[in-house]
Amino acid sequence: MSPRSTATSATRRRRLAALSAVVAVLAGTALAGCDSARHRPDSAVPTHAPATATSTGTAALSAALLTTAQLPPGYVKTVLRDDPPTRSDRPGCLTALNSLESSRSSRPGAVEARVTFAMSQSGPFLQQVLRRRPGSGAQQELKQAASALSGCPGFTIGWSDGTTGTERVVPHGSAGIGDASWHATVTATTGTFTVEETLVLVVVRRTLLVISDAGSPTAPERSRTLALARTAASRIV
Repeated sequence: MSPRSTATSATRRRRLAALSAVVAVLAGTALAGCDSARHRPDSAVPTHAPATATSTGTAALSAALLTTAQLPPGYVKTVLRDDPPTRSDRPGCLTALNSLESSRSSRPGAVEARVTFAMSQSGPFLQQVLRRRPGSGAQQELKQAASALSGCPGFTIGWSDGTTGTERVVPHGSAGIGDASWHATVTATTGTFTVEETLVLVVVRRTLLVISDAGSPTAPERSRTLALARTAASRIV
């Protein structure tokens, strides 16, 4: 995940609000100690609908997505409204993250499938994106993203309603998965609310795999995220 969902101006955060919104919906109540606007139930809706893809002819790509059978017990498929930040003092950093997690690829020949899961009660959520591109496009996208995000130790983020926060990326280098890989810890904060995410990028042949595994105030164990990424990579054909 993938972390920045919103239903109102007070919840214009996926990294910052989707986690608690999902928990509120799944638990049937808002979390104690947080404003109710942060947990509006229409910002995350559990669903068993199939994952969507960007065009016809992507059945194989969609079939390669993770299912709850490959996840730890407690996860359910969900749909999050996505309203990523729109401005930053480091626009290259913002654009890199948005293009990986929020924006569907508009590049010629690219096809995409994605799915999001949330865990009931305990809060973590997981987003997976599969993006298949012609030629060496997936390799190039990983290299460009890794290069851009490795230079993002701290930057501001903001939404059109005036909400602001900060985000930082701590790169960890190769994850040793697939044909090429890179991973990092991404931390977003607004006020006293913090979401930490492990972001994993993997290339398997012509497909870019993006795993976003987030929690508040800290992400699930990185070793678990990398294990899920390996499983996800092994399903790509």
